[in-house]
Amino acid sequence: MSVALNIHSQDIGTQGWRGGVSTRVSEALDRGIAEGVVTGGVVLAAQYGRFTVQVCKGTKTSPGASPEPCPLEFSTVFDLGTLTEVVCTATLMMRLISTGKVSLLDRASRFVPALAIGERSQITLAHLLAHVAGYGSSITVADDIARAHAGSRPGLLASSGARNYAYKLLHKVAQRHAIATRQLRSDADYIILGEICEAIVGMPLEKAFSRFIAAPLGLRSLNFIDLSTVRSKGIQPKTELFAVSGACPRRGRLICGEVLDEHTWAMGGVSGHNGLFGTADDLLVWGAELLAALKGRSDILHQDVVRSFLAPTVPGFDSDWRLGFEGLSSREHTTAAGVAAEAVMVSSGTGCSVIIEPKRDLVAVVLTSGSVLKNPSKRSTSLRADIHTALLETE
Repeated sequence: MSVALNIHSQDIGTQGWRGGVSTRVSEALDRGIAEGVVTGGVVLAAQYGRFTVQVCKGTKTSPGASPEPCPLEFSTVFDLGTLTEVVCTATLMMRLISTGKVSLLDRASRFVPALAIGERSQITLAHLLAHVAGYGSSITVADDIARAHAGSRPGLLASSGARNYAYKLLHKVAQRHAIATRQLRSDADYIILGEICEAIVGMPLEKAFSRFIAAPLGLRSLNFIDLSTVRSKGIQPKTELFAVSGACPRRGRLICGEVLDEHTWAMGGVSGHNGLFGTADDLLVWGAELLAALKGRSDILHQDVVRSFLAPTVPGFDSDWRLGFEGLSSREHTTAAGVAAEAVMVSSGTGCSVIIEPKRDLVAVVLTSGSVLKNPSKRSTSLRADIHTALLETE
């Protein structure tokens, strides 16, 4: 049985044994709350299968907001934003490669025939995973679906059919750069990867993630909120379970229990690049499963496959990005000395990040509520670096 499955048995309600680190993380969060950078945060870390840091501070939203602010809890569910790219889509790809169904060098057009046109026909799964497929950093999916919704396709917006409509839009979107000449993060890469996952397994992305990743690992909170199902069944999310995701100008309100990302919202709440929700506990289990796989102890992921995704370099690029993951050596992420080249992280604009440090057998999860504030990005980045530094420094 893997390390990941053993973490659930630990007592999550007590301080960890690395008390000095917990204190520094707590003090960093206190500063962030006092300065208005975040309204609160949950930080968990585990090393060698044991909890080492457990900090929960602040509230789920800012004072005077609706819903009314209430204390964050370890069980609070966060909008994970672009962590979806790696936690869901890249992990599904690792699973499919581990079972021999696909390889990194397979062309995307093998699974999506509409991409078998011009230079797009040369795009491989590795190109999409590494953000070197040539797509631009911005896409117009939300606007395009909104226009179609207001025109000849009333009811399309945030519906079950919107996802397939978005896929068709991206089949035709122009590439901004030649393949493998520039590494540029684009939502298009992982939306297309989500479509490819669906084509391979023959089921919607959210069901594929649940069946092949979440269920085997016992990840009870990690899932998508399918807006079409919510509306058809008249389900209202229990907002007290969620941290507020942020303010959406298009919807004119604070978002809670609904995906913040406009493209994913327009697509019905499910996308390969965004839309996943979850708790710190389940993210910790996911990260520990990757560490277990690197030791050959995972039941679902092959050692060599995970190693290739976390490799320090993407061939041909002088970059700190991996296949979906980011390197941790840059000062933007941490100022801790001696961070190993193998250390990686995933992060999102919703204030969430996960660190995986194989040499120390360390997984750390940082979930904050900074996205509810106005223009928090620079100060939030600094706060996140302070927390990462505290988690990575040796006592």
